[in-house]
Amino acid sequence: MKKTIAIYFSEPEPMADPFHKLQYLEKYKEIISAVEAQNVTVYIVRGDSYVGEGRFTHGWKFVGDKLVDTEGEVKADLIFNRDNKNTIPVINDCSIINKPAFDELCLNKLKTFETFSDISPKTAAINSFFEYQKYIGKWEMQPEDRIVLKKNFEARGRGIVILPVSEITEDVYQDWKDVLVQEFIDSSLGIEGLVEGLHDLRVTVIDGIPINSFIRKPEEGSFLANVDLGGTGFSIDIADVPDEVFVLIDKINQQVSEYRPLIYAADFMNSPKGYKLVELNSRPGVQHPDWSNTYKKFNDAMVQMLIDAVKE
Repeated sequence: MKKTIAIYFSEPEPMADPFHKLQYLEKYKEIISAVEAQNVTVYIVRGDSYVGEGRFTHGWKFVGDKLVDTEGEVKADLIFNRDNKNTIPVINDCSIINKPAFDELCLNKLKTFETFSDISPKTAAINSFFEYQKYIGKWEMQPEDRIVLKKNFEARGRGIVILPVSEITEDVYQDWKDVLVQEFIDSSLGIEGLVEGLHDLRVTVIDGIPINSFIRKPEEGSFLANVDLGGTGFSIDIADVPDEVFVLIDKINQQVSEYRPLIYAADFMNSPKGYKLVELNSRPGVQHPDWSNTYKKFNDAMVQMLIDAVKE
């Protein structure tokens, strides 16, 4: 029997994010076409349409260049979670990439730290300015030392504050609930032969195999390398990733192998204390030649992951 994959996005409208961006639309259509060439049907599903056991109230399918409404229920053998607003319910009654437990490990930055504390910057959960002050004392921070504050469940750099301790005041956040206080990682020494100055290094991994890599740099005067916040980036060959980073990826893979099939991106910084894991992302987006020289390698690996998973 022909297998079915449902690709889930947050926004309810059929041509909403990510299809409102031409590059994403183009590459998703290519990926879907490649999967369907292997005798698999692919549907787009969105919003709050999940009703259980792999079933969605409705969905859409690409027919040529058009996205056509199914006008009826979609039943999936495999769900590919592309949610970017944490709207998808916890799904344990259908095969899904990624599994909810791994998703939670990545989305909950405190859980990421607790799982990988030996390779991560020091991190603690706080819910008030008073608790922040307690950790500053406990960690023996000086007024001139930089500290990082971030909202635990935010993404794309939203809610991150990096300032000297002396400049952190109670009005930094209106609501201090779910805030993390974190050791500042000084990445200004760069990565020899790859990048000078402040940076982060992203490696995408599919089923334990590092696929490709990307370096991001913040704009002048900022510490945040997120492209959404003005950072710039460029792809590098996976063979050029430093050996020390592969050692850390091996450590991550050993901890998360039970969640396969899985896809993730790991962000690292090089510092005087060595490479540190900054963040795990369980939903790295498809890639396009406009921003990645190695996009095809990554997208092809994503296609193969989906085919292998749905035919298991």
